[in-house]
Amino acid sequence: MLINRMCLLLCLTVILTLTTACNTENMEDAMREVISTDLLSESIDDIKVSMSINDETLIRKHGQFEPHPDNEYYARKRNTDQYRNKDIILSVDRETKEILQVGVLEDNDTSSSAKGIKLGIPIEEVISAYGEDYFTFEDREQTIYIIGYVDHQNNLELSFVHFDGKVIGISFGYAFDRIKWGKQ
Repeated sequence: MLINRMCLLLCLTVILTLTTACNTENMEDAMREVISTDLLSESIDDIKVSMSINDETLIRKHGQFEPHPDNEYYARKRNTDQYRNKDIILSVDRETKEILQVGVLEDNDTSSSAKGIKLGIPIEEVISAYGEDYFTFEDREQTIYIIGYVDHQNNLELSFVHFDGKVIGISFGYAFDRIKWGKQ
């Protein structure tokens, strides 16, 4: 009887290990599979994807964004530069100056999504605000847990990084193929 239980436990452990170890889904695959959510009126602190970093309304509300010090290093490796102020980081197309992605910086408890989601809010409030049609992605090695919403029609993605049930990161940008990495 004890041997049967141990064999059963060993078999279950092997099955669980194999099924979790064989999960090759990456974040982009999860994003492609999720049901679409309309994100056309989404923004972070009224910063919308496709705005120009030189937009007068943006500058009046948030001030000038400073170039990230690593831009020079990455100049040959990607088509974007990053700019930041004390609250927000932007990925901007180097040629067109179009904002491709907006992120909320750590320790920023004032910036929010269009539906009022801020850092520190329980992840359940995100789901209440944006709905059940979200993808999940986990990188257990780096302890990164993400839920996100994709607008397939408009190529937009809104992601929330969470830990211990609380939002610790927010990002809004193009879902696919806007940030191009060159050969390294």
